[in-house]
This record gives sequence, C-alpha cells and structure tokens, in this order.
Amino acid sequence: MALTSAQHLERAAELRARGRDELAESALSDAIDAAVAEEDLRALTRARFALGSFLVEAARADEAYPYLKAVVRTELADGSVDACVKQSARLLRQVRGEED
Repeated sequence: MALTSAQHLERAAELRARGRDELAESALSDAIDAAVAEEDLRALTRARFALGSFLVEAARADEAYPYLKAVVRTELADGSVDACVKQSARLLRQVRGEED
C-alpha cells in the first residue's frame, strides 16, 4: 500500500533527524506526488512548503523558488495553510535578499 503525503512528510523528518538529507529530500518529493494523487490541496501545500524550506536550508534557493512560489499562491478559505503561506513569503523575500 502506498504511503500518504503525511506519512512521507513524517518519514522525511525522521530521515533528516538521522542526517540522511538525500533520502529526506526524496521523501519530500514523494510527499508532493502523494498529495497530487490524493487530490488534497492542503497536503500539497504543506509538502511543497516542506521541500521548499528544505532546499533553502540546503542553500539551493533557485530550486526552492517554484515550490515556495506555488505555496504563496495558495489560498484556502478556512485558513488551514496560512502559516505555510506566510513562512513561504518570508523565505522568498529572504532568498531575494529583501530581508535577513
């Protein structure tokens, strides 16, 4: 049985905690794929944010940009992804040198 997006995100966190960043990155990518398959915009937004944040931390801002940009464009009336949207906007400003 395939893992859910949330399970992939959890796996990525565990891998990062063990210093297995390459495998964590793969798990984050799998989380995006799973969210698309689940047709779950909340899960997709969270997975994109997680991968974008990971790439910024890895000093790979150019690769992070499209994921963070997609998160910033996401709007859900219930506010469930507002924190991801705000943090993504902050990261985008940071990588563009607009804030420290």
